[in-house]
Amino acid sequence: MKIELLSIFDGLFSVNTKEKKHETSTSKIFMTDTHTNSGRTLMIEEEDYSVWAYLLSTDKEDIDFDGFLCAVIDPRFSDVKLYKNIRERRDAPLPALYANRYSYVKNLKKKDIKIRWQEEYVTIFIKKKVYLVMDLNTRTSYSKGLANDCDYGKQLKS
Repeated sequence: MKIELLSIFDGLFSVNTKEKKHETSTSKIFMTDTHTNSGRTLMIEEEDYSVWAYLLSTDKEDIDFDGFLCAVIDPRFSDVKLYKNIRERRDAPLPALYANRYSYVKNLKKKDIKIRWQEEYVTIFIKKKVYLVMDLNTRTSYSKGLANDCDYGKQLKS
């Protein structure tokens, strides 16, 4: 998957852009945003069960670190076993054990997602609420969609 993301990235990033794909009722979310001061690029991609944010390395050759944004399938109705998700967290539904009331965002659209860059972190909003904070110094992600700290990231505490 990392190779797919990087090849897509190489084809898309000759200019600073926020989104590249036309949205249809069946299209998945794919967005990019490049910070004008630092040149760092953030990609947001919808997988089969969830939406992830990827901060690319400064040379844009690899993913520096990632963060769980939200689930697109309600974790309360998932029967996935926890042990399956530890290694394949992007390819399986979020276990209900990690879920809270913010984990699942129904009918999420690109227009619902906003990105704000600061000097030391990136904040991602969904419907005007902070959902993910990515600390650029510690390379740690804090997600509102997690009930507790786990392999998906750290819980964003209010």
